[in-house]
Amino acid sequence: MKSNARIFIKKKKRAVHALPSADKGVFPDFMRKEIFNQPELVRRFIERYIVAGKIDFDFLKIKIEKIKRVYITGNSADYGCVLAGAYNFEVLVDIPCIPILLSEFNFSNPILDKSTLVLIVGSGNNEQCRLALKRINENSAKVIRIFNFMPENSIGISLNINEGAEVSTAGYTLRSVALSMLALYFGEKNQIITELYVKIAAKMLESLSEKIKHILEQEYIIRQTAEKISSENLLLVGANVDFAAAVYGAYALSFAFNKDISAVPIGEISFIKGEKNNVIGFASNESFHNVLVKSVEKCIKIIPQNIDDISAIFYDDTIPLFNPVLSTVVVQLMAYTIARKNNIALDKENKDSTD
Repeated sequence: MKSNARIFIKKKKRAVHALPSADKGVFPDFMRKEIFNQPELVRRFIERYIVAGKIDFDFLKIKIEKIKRVYITGNSADYGCVLAGAYNFEVLVDIPCIPILLSEFNFSNPILDKSTLVLIVGSGNNEQCRLALKRINENSAKVIRIFNFMPENSIGISLNINEGAEVSTAGYTLRSVALSMLALYFGEKNQIITELYVKIAAKMLESLSEKIKHILEQEYIIRQTAEKISSENLLLVGANVDFAAAVYGAYALSFAFNKDISAVPIGEISFIKGEKNNVIGFASNESFHNVLVKSVEKCIKIIPQNIDDISAIFYDDTIPLFNPVLSTVVVQLMAYTIARKNNIALDKENKDSTD
């Protein structure tokens, strides 16, 4: 006789993590705390979204094969990772991807319909984000939020970070990592990259926190270089994803010098008038390094250690996809050194130093 008893299978829930501490702890300011906490923050973030060696964003319920175009949008502080995300999406997912500032997204006329996916990066707690989400929902477009914390009953990628510094460091790094992981995840789903490629990338991701830690251990060397940098005619240059790193670097150094610093695509530097002898150059692989050396006679180079160059700041390379993440950590330490030297306020005003 068959039993009438029903079998209930409890649905597995994604782990809910406690809110991170909002105090400075042993650090003199929030900027230093957030820079030096990055290895642990990145490790925890990656562990949440890599399951059994596979990147797992299935909970987002996005059918990438039905998407015809992608917009990635964020505010000025995040525009570097928006640019890098767009480069990576087009290469790895093979879908047209438009990087756009969040303010311009709200002022422009993007094509929004059921075949459009919009990725919004940022803290999530501002009027520009709310306006963009309202517009996206009204036009039935798909959206992925990459916010510090997810609003209640919302689906998205939560960074689980309180940002107390005046300039974004760890938050920027986590947003960059999230966008790279999404590009890998959707690239495999769209059958553009292989499962083996994603497994290798996931392995590299799991070592990323140690590679960031290795950079932080070189703070003394980076500080010595930073102390010699002048803001006079300073340019940051790079190609492709390295230009994205340069954009973020210009943002961080503008904060540190309290003066506008420019980022220029390496292909445009020949058109720049005036002196070009005060340059910071980014190159995440040998090809981009060769372009950098040919384009600029003298510069501070931030490159992976597998490139043969005796006059550079090196980081322990991963694969080119994640190398720009490491190069921006170098710039964060530079910006921190310069900002302290210039007596720039490093914490947000009225920031409570308790939980």
